[in-house]
Amino acid sequence: MSKETPIRTIKANSIFRENYYSVIQTKAKLLDPTFLWCELGRGSGKTTHIMGPRLDRVQNAMPGCVIILAAATYKSILDNILPGLMEYFNANYKKGYYFEVGKKPPVHFAECKTFIEDWKHTISFVSGSVVQFVSCDRPESVLGKNAAHLFADELVRIPEDFFYHNIMPALRSDRSLFGGSHYFMGITATSSTPNIEFEESWWQKMKDIKEDKKKHDARELIIMNLAIKLDRHFAAMKDAETRFDVKKAEYHRRWIERNRPLLNSLRNGTTCYLHASSLSNIKILGLDYVKNQLENIKDKTTVNTAIFAITQDEVKDRFFAKFEKRHINTDSYQYKRIDSLSFGDEINVSSDDMRHCDPMKPLLVGYDPGPFSSMVVSQENEYDQCFWCLKNFWAISPEQQTALAKRFDKFFHNHRNKMILLYYDRAANQHNPQWKRGRIDVEGSKIETDAQLLKRALQAMGWSVRLMSEQQGVIYHSQHFKLLNILFSKENEKKLKIRIDANECQELISSIKHSPLKRYEGEVQLDKSSERLTYEEQIMNSTQIATAFMYLLWGKYSKYLVTSSSMAIL
Repeated sequence: MSKETPIRTIKANSIFRENYYSVIQTKAKLLDPTFLWCELGRGSGKTTHIMGPRLDRVQNAMPGCVIILAAATYKSILDNILPGLMEYFNANYKKGYYFEVGKKPPVHFAECKTFIEDWKHTISFVSGSVVQFVSCDRPESVLGKNAAHLFADELVRIPEDFFYHNIMPALRSDRSLFGGSHYFMGITATSSTPNIEFEESWWQKMKDIKEDKKKHDARELIIMNLAIKLDRHFAAMKDAETRFDVKKAEYHRRWIERNRPLLNSLRNGTTCYLHASSLSNIKILGLDYVKNQLENIKDKTTVNTAIFAITQDEVKDRFFAKFEKRHINTDSYQYKRIDSLSFGDEINVSSDDMRHCDPMKPLLVGYDPGPFSSMVVSQENEYDQCFWCLKNFWAISPEQQTALAKRFDKFFHNHRNKMILLYYDRAANQHNPQWKRGRIDVEGSKIETDAQLLKRALQAMGWSVRLMSEQQGVIYHSQHFKLLNILFSKENEKKLKIRIDANECQELISSIKHSPLKRYEGEVQLDKSSERLTYEEQIMNSTQIATAFMYLLWGKYSKYLVTSSSMAIL
């Protein structure tokens, strides 16, 4: 072997970046169908190892095309999806030379075939291809789009009607320009596994949309086998080029030119549905990752959906027995301020960006004190007869009222009406509650109750606070249960609708789902055993935040229990 051989080998190897791909990630790359649906567990690399590389292949295959990236909310695209995509592109390419984000591309980039007016929220490529963003909470964002391919993430939060009636019509690019690619009019969609009761599951039927199983499996094997051979010939061609072996390089190039059209024709129109748990990427994640997830996620439903990718059916015996999808509002934000920002700017969403927050009206707050304290903030809109639950907060001991007040004030700082109506349980009226005994009082005099301490902390920040539950007596769980059945019933929608914000109240919604019902000596009770979890686990997996919401609803609407019409509903 000559002395130059190691150098040549190094040169050849430097052309390629070595990466580990799991079986599922490898299958997605080799099959590379027109329609790719992925239902994958947490940590499976669906953004960095499936969506990112596929986006790169799509934009290269159709130079100058428009690609749309869809999600439930515009904010989730900026906060959750783009960082993962940028992790892939920043690791493999140089920004400003191969791709650009949030601004007009450099002059050496090819022009997009579609005129782009606003570059703030785009990803552009040297090929001229451009990614534009659309979301369910901004139906207008889909208008006028002429996309050649669709990417969608977290289908569990995208309603079927919106997907087919709003997003799909945007797939209408010029066939004469891009119809030669098997990606043309295709879809790449990813999601976690749904909890059917509260999340969208319509897309799971895509796993049944395929040919006869034997023919389908045989076609997949042929595609993957041919794709592997093409990759090997491409690697051999590049290796021959580095050694200036023109004859061998030409041989491999011609083999690729003959067989690539065959591979693309086999892929054209095909559908692939990938379904795998977090264990599919265990070599990268490691056993410790799975062990930690199982130890920290105490809720069996979350473990099944997030880790093991097992679909969960309706949960029985919930304390919020009539809580349904219709009570969750996904139309969270107005984007006037956010639109002025480019990708990479810090968003810091506040009440100014909330679509259903009226700055001229007081805020209704439910408060649950204790070593884990929480607040739930709402407003009632008489015009649309709707009770809008806008935001939740929490603080964990030794943090107390001051920390809770600071978080509240940061989000609602620009709210014009500074009046707060505070509803709480009778425990917040105690001067020396059980949970504080033996602790150092970091908030001030023990003469003050928890409610008074929170009031003082909020007043120091410029808020006026009215304590609405100073004479509050004992509220039995059975009374809460009856009232919740009234408020969340379909019959009650005619006079009062309750809507909880899906994006700013994720912890409250999770808390509602983690509030089971139990019976003791024939009486209905709220099972609060989850409040024995560690405080960090209680944020998403306990009854804590839902309890603050219950106090707010009781203080505001307990009168419903005494009307004869309400009792009829029970």
